[in-house]
Amino acid sequence: MILENAPKFIGLLYAICVIIVLAVLTRKQKFNSKLGLLFLFLSTIFGFLFFSPMLPYSFQLLLLQDTVSLGAPLPMAVLGLVLILVLTFVFGRFFCGYVCPIGAVQELASRLPIKRKKISNQKAVIIVHVFFFVLFAVLGLAFSVNMLSFFGIADFFNLQFTSLFVIVFVLLVIISTVVYRPFCRFVCPYGLLLSFAALKSVFQLKRNENCIDCGMCEKNCPTDEATVKAFKQECYLCMTCSEVCPENGISYEKKSA
Repeated sequence: MILENAPKFIGLLYAICVIIVLAVLTRKQKFNSKLGLLFLFLSTIFGFLFFSPMLPYSFQLLLLQDTVSLGAPLPMAVLGLVLILVLTFVFGRFFCGYVCPIGAVQELASRLPIKRKKISNQKAVIIVHVFFFVLFAVLGLAFSVNMLSFFGIADFFNLQFTSLFVIVFVLLVIISTVVYRPFCRFVCPYGLLLSFAALKSVFQLKRNENCIDCGMCEKNCPTDEATVKAFKQECYLCMTCSEVCPENGISYEKKSA
């Protein structure tokens, strides 16, 4: 039993360690998008090796009460989901940004030199996301329908090249090159919970006294979370705002009371 659950345990340990390490590096201003690429590739590769936690899928299986497919004891699965929620509440969405293999694949696709369509209406994004969350919950709890199975995610990371994978997941990755993280922002049921945790996160990227209001961070932020009044719930800590700032005016600090 211990050996069977080893990949899940290693994956959870990997997630916790990466979140804390990235938070510390960001706080010390030693983290950048190039270093982030390393973690994106690692999490994608570990996703194929089952050492990077697929928590959106685990959350879906919990809704279905499918303890067999979880591949781990129910308490461990719940503990993993709760732990990442707590860490997101403290440090922000490092899990979505760099640990979740589903998010990592989309982020890598977004790094391709293709002009993206920026969706700035955050209220609309949240409304669509809530709609999908309710749909996931109703279909899962009432009708035992696994909605995530229709996205070909399990097929992709199990290297099962079914028609569903080709049509849906590949299409999702292609869309990710022009629309930033479409699955994370509009569909992922666990991602919605993490977005609300990030809304009140203790540490956030924010402007400091060096800011000259040049507007570069706002112009380049893929989720429009660099504005003064931004809630940060859709901030994936991609570090774009920090890297385009000409005056080192972005820092990772405790949220003001």
